[in-house]
Amino acid sequence: MSTPEPDQGFAEFFRTCLPVVTRTLTALSGDTRVVEDVAQDALLIARHRWGDVRSYDKPEAWVLKVAIRLLRRWQRQHRQETPLVAVPTADAVDRVHEVEAVHSALRRLSPRHREVVALHHLLGYPVSEIAAVLVVSESTVRTHLTRGRAELRRILGGSDE
Repeated sequence: MSTPEPDQGFAEFFRTCLPVVTRTLTALSGDTRVVEDVAQDALLIARHRWGDVRSYDKPEAWVLKVAIRLLRRWQRQHRQETPLVAVPTADAVDRVHEVEAVHSALRRLSPRHREVVALHHLLGYPVSEIAAVLVVSESTVRTHLTRGRAELRRILGGSDE
């Protein structure tokens, strides 16, 4: 019986994971110039460790964690905060100013609050997955969500939306 190839299943994982990582990093940073490179770097790291990574319960969460760390490192090295991209809505024409105000407010949050709020509200990640991606407890994620939302309400003038 032959031993399985070390990259068994990686090509399919790459195809399904790259868009998720790219979309997540884009929501967190808005800098599409660097997002693709960071996502591919994270997946390259996963490829080198595929023997272990493929056995994880959520290998995609592991790659997201690596990608977010790489993005943070890039942002520190380049000392720039990049804007979040606008998320299209059904009536985008009527809501452009509202979306811009929300994204402007998101940029004013601390990096951790921005990450948690974006992962939860823009990308729909549950608290448990955010905790796994950011390597923090679920209660820490909930705390950051609560504080991030409160700060957004303050910045946006008390709106609960």
